[in-house]
Amino acid sequence: MRSVRPRDRRRFRPVALVAVAVASLLAGVVGPAAPARAAEITDGLALWYKLDAASGTVAVDASGHGRDGTVNGTASWSGAGEGLSFDGSSTYIKVPDNVMSGMNAITVSMDVRIDATQTTPYFLYGFGNTANGSGNGYLFSTGDPLRTGIASGNWTTEQNTRTSAALRRSVWKHVAYTQTGDTAVLYQDGVEVARNTSVTLTPGAIGSGLTTANHIGRSLYAGDKLFKGRMRDFRVHDRALTPGEVVRLSGNTTAITTATHPALKTVAIVDDAHSKITLPLAEGTELTALAPQFTLVSGASISPASGTPRDFTEPLTYEVTGSDGQKRTWRVEALIMNSPVLPGLTADPNIVRFGDTYYVYPTTDGFAGWSGTKFKAYSSKDLVHWQDHGVILDLGPDVSWADTRAWAPTAAERNGKYYLYYSADTHIGVAVSDSPTGPFKDPLGKPLIARGAYTGQMIDPAVFTDDDGKQYLYWGNGRAYVVPLHDGMVSFDASKVTDITPSGYTEGTFVIKREGTYYFMWSEGDTRDENYRVAYATGSSPTGPWTNRGVLLEKDLALGIKGPGHHSVVRVPGTGDWYIAYHRFAIPGGDGTHRETTIDKLEFDSGGLLKKVVPTLSSVDPLPTLPTHTTRSLRSVNFPGRYAAVRPDSLGHLDPVTSASTTAVKQSATLTVVPGLADATCYSFRDSSGRYLRHKDYRVRFDASNGSTTFDRDATYCARAGSAAGSVSLESYNYPGRYLRHYSYELRIDPYQDNATFRADSSFRAVAPWT
Repeated sequence: MRSVRPRDRRRFRPVALVAVAVASLLAGVVGPAAPARAAEITDGLALWYKLDAASGTVAVDASGHGRDGTVNGTASWSGAGEGLSFDGSSTYIKVPDNVMSGMNAITVSMDVRIDATQTTPYFLYGFGNTANGSGNGYLFSTGDPLRTGIASGNWTTEQNTRTSAALRRSVWKHVAYTQTGDTAVLYQDGVEVARNTSVTLTPGAIGSGLTTANHIGRSLYAGDKLFKGRMRDFRVHDRALTPGEVVRLSGNTTAITTATHPALKTVAIVDDAHSKITLPLAEGTELTALAPQFTLVSGASISPASGTPRDFTEPLTYEVTGSDGQKRTWRVEALIMNSPVLPGLTADPNIVRFGDTYYVYPTTDGFAGWSGTKFKAYSSKDLVHWQDHGVILDLGPDVSWADTRAWAPTAAERNGKYYLYYSADTHIGVAVSDSPTGPFKDPLGKPLIARGAYTGQMIDPAVFTDDDGKQYLYWGNGRAYVVPLHDGMVSFDASKVTDITPSGYTEGTFVIKREGTYYFMWSEGDTRDENYRVAYATGSSPTGPWTNRGVLLEKDLALGIKGPGHHSVVRVPGTGDWYIAYHRFAIPGGDGTHRETTIDKLEFDSGGLLKKVVPTLSSVDPLPTLPTHTTRSLRSVNFPGRYAAVRPDSLGHLDPVTSASTTAVKQSATLTVVPGLADATCYSFRDSSGRYLRHKDYRVRFDASNGSTTFDRDATYCARAGSAAGSVSLESYNYPGRYLRHYSYELRIDPYQDNATFRADSSFRAVAPWT
């Protein structure tokens, strides 16, 4: 859910927040180098340092306003085209006082080449009022990560327009920041990479227009580092340049700055580094005759022409010719964007299946400091169309011991009760309900695991149910823990808590089991960082030992997908299909507290390892709609027309009294037969309470010699060709050459496992065990 760092942010340097949330779609793009002579855009120009001199200590102001700057320290000039070199230890430019006076809008732009050895934190420039601290505010930009902030006081007042990726070093990059009204935009190589629409402070309001500590290459905080690298063409305008003007300044003459279409679900994703555009379209959009519009640099042209209808069922190419004759080929792809799967802002999704329905329990997101208080539940039959069931637990009225920071819930079922484990104010609580959709009530009146009980944060619970019915609780941030739960699900033996922390672990544990192998998954990094990701390990038990298998899921900047993590996994019963639910930064403009939930496929390779997840915008196709259920009764037959007696054991299992008994018990178990989950002839079964019986793959005990040999194998049951209408004969496809249809069966239902065991006894001879 969150970083392992303490929540008290006072320990951070004001410009060392390198794990800040991301609002960018294209952080770190690599565009063309800026030209030695940039565009002549002089309207509103307040300051212009070309930095193209061969020597001296004066940064000449070419704007005509006479605001020459003074170069302090070592002035190493490179002449026209290569700018002024800053040595990182003494070089900076003192800009005249009050440079932002009277400005209600601003543009600051420059060409910058950051040295590979630049240390952090540092400012590219800072305009304010002190030489050692915040004073009464400042405006600055930094490259690690690329962001611009405007503040009325110290760092806690910063209103940031930011990415979480560092500006690429050792190459020329063009950076521009514009601000007007409540909107600030950050550009890289002429392409927008971040936007903030909640800016309330104007540049001219800082110091009421009086600023005496205005520097290029130096921070307002004396403890920060000086800039090391080169800079040229530094400009300040007293207005916000248009996107077209910014891209002209950057020299990126063949850029496509925006792409639009009425059916776009969100803004088009422009990947300038790879000359690629993705058009995320609303569900139901016809792709065969799309006519997207493209915004180009002044004087550029595009072929085919912007607005030309084309068939986008496959990616297409366009050629842009710049005003200088340069040409570039762009690849444009249209796709249906079915994500996010839940409405609004949600994170940390726990996906689980109860009966024939899938449920997602997420963190309600969008609050500063992750300060939400309510949990909601969503349900679906097909993983695509989700019903909002509203609030199922509210920390304020429903929990006496915590009232904020409601994070990362997870749900489990036992004995017809549903248990919700959750983080609240960095404790872990548990609530119980008779329904998956609540309302949930606190049975303890205190945390299940209190803050400080173990090393790390007590957050991010997850529950795993093993084949033997035993259920395990996992949790942790910084350290990972597991403990078997007691049968009541609201307590455990503290002496059995095990630390299973793997290398790289941060939080968000989730465990599954497949074919005898346990898969332990977790999130790495800080949820505010675009590099937040999922890794996994395999083991032979729910507590390990574990073999680290590396990264499972990570960002894809070409699609604007950042910070994917804190996931959960579910399997479709009766199939080998698995799905992973996870959060990512909301698209567009999301960050570590503005996230959204999506679902993608999870697949295994032939060796049983997980394939790396391919994050998508399309998400997944709807699962098939289940047909009308047909109920059948299973009978155990001794000889034609007679039934063997059965009786339930202490767990409700059905066991024969004797094979020779002639007492008829016609309903030894009731199943619901659900065709179509695998193919037209295969069936899945549900018990009388409506629960699916462990997918369609059952454990079979098959004895051809009357009990002397037991086989324990996965078996798939399908209808035998030629079966009478409405009847089912069972055949084992996973035990080649030996079919079970000539034997009668009895069903052992384990209510604690959703497991079923068919037992065949050759003393029974019968046909058509289903009636």
